[in-house]
Amino acid sequence: MYKTAYKISVDGKCQNFQDYLIEDRTITLYVDGKFFEQFHCLPEDLEELALGNLLYKGIKPIRWDFYQDDDQVYLKLHVFEKVSPQPLRNTNCVSAKVIIQAMNDMLQDPLHTMSGAVHIAGLYTNEGERLVRFEDVGRHNAVDKVIGWLAKNAIDPSYKILLCSGRLPLEMALKSVLAGVEILASKAPVMASAIDFSERFNLTLIGFVRENRLNVYTHPQRIKEVRL
Repeated sequence: MYKTAYKISVDGKCQNFQDYLIEDRTITLYVDGKFFEQFHCLPEDLEELALGNLLYKGIKPIRWDFYQDDDQVYLKLHVFEKVSPQPLRNTNCVSAKVIIQAMNDMLQDPLHTMSGAVHIAGLYTNEGERLVRFEDVGRHNAVDKVIGWLAKNAIDPSYKILLCSGRLPLEMALKSVLAGVEILASKAPVMASAIDFSERFNLTLIGFVRENRLNVYTHPQRIKEVRL
């Protein structure tokens, strides 16, 4: 939607213009008929959001039904399993150049560039091919949509890179580990809690992917340019 706004500069000049606004909403998730979670989100890709949030809470859906009724969404779980974080394998090895180029691609998301009001998350192969990209007003929601997409489509997480636009606390590292993705990278900073967790669970954690560079904080063996 568009809204008339007034742009005022320090010298007192004022002009009106049409600004594009994100239409966010509050969505309530019910699982097996019971309240499970409430999201403040961009109301798109809600099945992926719900599945990803379940995985983050330790429930891996195997077979389910999903339906939506206005601002309520419902998951009926037929088959699922309880999961907890386990150390990741060492199957992936990728060039820093691939990660930098993938981040540049992800950040060209049209809604992100037009509004500046959404976070983005994406899943890429270790050759830099984009598999999926999601937007949301919350950085956690955007990542949940990616890992929910993995579950929905039964995608093998090996040889994949999870990218996002927001800072990386422990919870983001946990989502990547539960999804089985060995490399997590962001254009934003990394938090100390995420570093400790990633060291324990063999996750390669990368921050500040910007201006043709990046910082590798944990398990650099997966980055080709690093000489250990």
